[in-house]
Amino acid sequence: MILRFILSTGETLEVLEEAPLLVIVRDLFYSGDWHNMSKDFESEVTLVKQIDTLELLEEKVTALNDIIYEPIVWTEVVEFLEKHGVTPESMLHATADGLYELALDYADKNQIETAKDILKYAMRLDKNYAPAYEFYGTLLLEEGDVEGAIKYLNRSIELDPWLIQSYSMLGEAYYNLGKYDKAIEYWEKEVKLAPTNTFTYFMLADAYTKVGNIEKAIEILEKFSAETENSIIALYELSELYKKLGNDGKAKEYESLLMEIDPEKDPNGIEIWAKVHLRKGNYEKVVSVVENVMKNNPEARHLGLVLAVAYVKLNQIEKARRMIEELKDDNFWYLYGKKEFFDDLLTDAEKELCGIS
Repeated sequence: MILRFILSTGETLEVLEEAPLLVIVRDLFYSGDWHNMSKDFESEVTLVKQIDTLELLEEKVTALNDIIYEPIVWTEVVEFLEKHGVTPESMLHATADGLYELALDYADKNQIETAKDILKYAMRLDKNYAPAYEFYGTLLLEEGDVEGAIKYLNRSIELDPWLIQSYSMLGEAYYNLGKYDKAIEYWEKEVKLAPTNTFTYFMLADAYTKVGNIEKAIEILEKFSAETENSIIALYELSELYKKLGNDGKAKEYESLLMEIDPEKDPNGIEIWAKVHLRKGNYEKVVSVVENVMKNNPEARHLGLVLAVAYVKLNQIEKARRMIEELKDDNFWYLYGKKEFFDDLLTDAEKELCGIS
């Protein structure tokens, strides 16, 4: 099919059926630049002529953008390029940024194999494009190919030592292999480059604990705690670590600090805050705070498990049973995963009373 546009000058522009694919290639590989694209298609006379036509069409008639081609189907793009003998190695004026974004889109749709194919193409296009190696390594890690992931992630930081996500993923990879010293090495580099990456401090502390260096784990978390406010999780971990060292004084100090925090200022730590208060017998306080949080935040329904424990302790058995039933209906597996929480705080008889078996 050919579309013909007649300009006011009387000139006729013929737009071929493959025009949308040319616009895709321009946007994906050349950031919308027809001129650079033409340089890589010089041997394809018909395509160069069509590129010139489309460029003139944009100048005289209308802009050509994603409206005319969305969504991008990667297999169609590859078939088009192969049909015209274009390889990533021959696209000397192209960049890989658009391919990276397209791979992200496919990964978000859980089309992982296609995302990986796009990233492979990007690495052929630009052998020094570090983000493609990082993303490819991350996908391999998620698939369980730890050794493969390490290879690509290491390559990414060889190319770009500031690629923070790669240090994070390498730490995770080595941690999963049980190589905690290597995990520590990469996570230390990560927090040096990105001191605001909160989660990494906890992973570092855990890795140091795994290798028996509790003092270093404490140092990491005390540094983090000093630079942040109201981190219930950090205070709890510090209390537990000092207990392991046999320093009950410091353990109680951090536990006391934790108990004084307003848990609504640290939503991620409410469950831990409640657990400590439940151990101390402060059941009414837990009920008051958690009921208010759940009332104001529909996303906090999982905290019903905390209320269930408090209700049992206050002999409000029917309330506890209703809460457990709601949790079973909403998210049975979350409740199942909290077995240790209930085992720690309730007797077998109390668990039976509220319907936990």
